[in-house]
Amino acid sequence: MAFVFPNESIQNPVVKYFFLAYNVFVRQKIETWLLAFQLDEWLCAHVVEVVAVLPKLVREDLMTDPSFIMHDYDPRDRTVTCVPVGMPSRGKPGRSVSLKRTLNGRPIEFVRWVIAHELAHAHLRNRGRSIDEDPETAADSLAADWGFPKPVRRF
Repeated sequence: MAFVFPNESIQNPVVKYFFLAYNVFVRQKIETWLLAFQLDEWLCAHVVEVVAVLPKLVREDLMTDPSFIMHDYDPRDRTVTCVPVGMPSRGKPGRSVSLKRTLNGRPIEFVRWVIAHELAHAHLRNRGRSIDEDPETAADSLAADWGFPKPVRRF
């Protein structure tokens, strides 16, 4: 498990220790949350890495929403896949992210970009950040803001 310090110039060992402890705590919380979705182990490890670096408000938005569901599937297993959708709550529709297990074998930067892109759609509720913004453009931009830019070439 790699830990990235927000500022490489942090020299104080106490600050580094608390940052590391917080990072471990956040990752454990994410792993526990993801257990409910029963994701493929390989894919789940990448989801943890992406969710761990999301802004706290975004992470909490997704992790505290009982209407949010994450799902994975292998398109080689069947022609049609049923994507679960969470129950709407308080006038808000359910949100779901569905990931293909065939991401396994793709470059890590592509896998994590796809995960971040799909989480951005969920966070934005499949809309743009403004009335005029295309939802795909918004998801790409938000994923890039989170540290997962769209790869230059398609894999």
